[in-house]
Amino acid sequence: MFTHNRWVRILGVAFVMYVLAFVDRVNLSMAAPFVRQELDLSPAALGFATGLFFWGYIILQIPAGRLASTWSPKRVLLCLLLLWSSVSLTTALVHTPLQLSINRFALGLSEGGVLTCTLVLIRNWFTKAERARANALFLLTFPIGPMIAGPISGLILTYSHWRWMFVIEAVPGFLWALVWWWAIDDRPQDAKWLAEEERADLIRQLAAEDEATVKISGHWVSTLWHPSVLLLALYNFLALMAEWGVNFWFPTVLKETGLSIGIVGLLAAVPSVLGITLMLAVATSSDRLRERKWHMIAATAVAGLPLLIMQATGGGTLSTVICLSIAIGAFLGRFGPFWTLPGEILPSSVVGVGFGLINGFGNLGGTVGPYFFGVVKTQTGSFSPALAAAGVSLLLSALIAMPIGTKRSPPL
Repeated sequence: MFTHNRWVRILGVAFVMYVLAFVDRVNLSMAAPFVRQELDLSPAALGFATGLFFWGYIILQIPAGRLASTWSPKRVLLCLLLLWSSVSLTTALVHTPLQLSINRFALGLSEGGVLTCTLVLIRNWFTKAERARANALFLLTFPIGPMIAGPISGLILTYSHWRWMFVIEAVPGFLWALVWWWAIDDRPQDAKWLAEEERADLIRQLAAEDEATVKISGHWVSTLWHPSVLLLALYNFLALMAEWGVNFWFPTVLKETGLSIGIVGLLAAVPSVLGITLMLAVATSSDRLRERKWHMIAATAVAGLPLLIMQATGGGTLSTVICLSIAIGAFLGRFGPFWTLPGEILPSSVVGVGFGLINGFGNLGGTVGPYFFGVVKTQTGSFSPALAAAGVSLLLSALIAMPIGTKRSPPL
């Protein structure tokens, strides 16, 4: 039965959970033109409010990661799921710029730790030889989220008010909490639904891999200044600064070419198609070769180049869609090997802390990206300088990742 397959059960339920989180996180970008008009917001002001999401988001990264590693990723994620769904619902009630800013901060706070805890859950359930593919399959939420959110949000906005969009898109989170509690177990030892022979073999492999991982001496806090963790955190900061700037303003960039909001919603899904292909291809190659760092670096560099190339294309609709699709798609391709690296560097007892620092510090870039794009648009009337800066940021992040020390495992 499908419910007895850990790839389907663990990754499938986690996948839907994170799609819901992603939809509730990005749907403001679709409603941005209407929210700006009703709340009388400048592009910079809306970018600032959006950036507050990330200030809330970073607060729970390390605490949630520590709880997931030492207590229960299942229970931590259930609490966060219920909390962010409630906050997302209240976005429909904002009437002032201050209320919107508070709401985005609270949404970030409630979604903080979701990715970190899910990565801990995946590490509990999948071996090294499987982990890049497992991470990539889960993180297909990043390209599939916009494919779902864009058309659905566009449809709702075409026939209803933007406030109803937040109400309608928040409800599924409450329903999925019931599925989550039924389907998810913290580790194979707890899974009565898993075949006994498969469970015993999986427990043995995971224990042997964890035993072979280099231990971190001293208090778990020392994980925070592990050299590879610090480099990955800085890399992620520069990469996410570019990604969130591009992703948040992508619908607005397209709409400014004269397209209707419905067409913008459909075109917003185009980068996701390429992203899905690259995520699966890069992750499969990474697992087959048991190499992580250079797969991650190559995908990141390829993401930066189109953002620089498009400056010479004249800014037409077709060239904009093509260049941004390649940039976003290649960026998504990095996720499988990238999120596998910390789990191979750190032991299970502290890996949640490492995930938390890397994700939290990385998402500080998310506070900078949307705001920077908004300021550039306000000051120059164009997004082109911001897009070029995002390309440079991605290339610089690829360079910063090169000194990360890794030990390549031989293919099985």
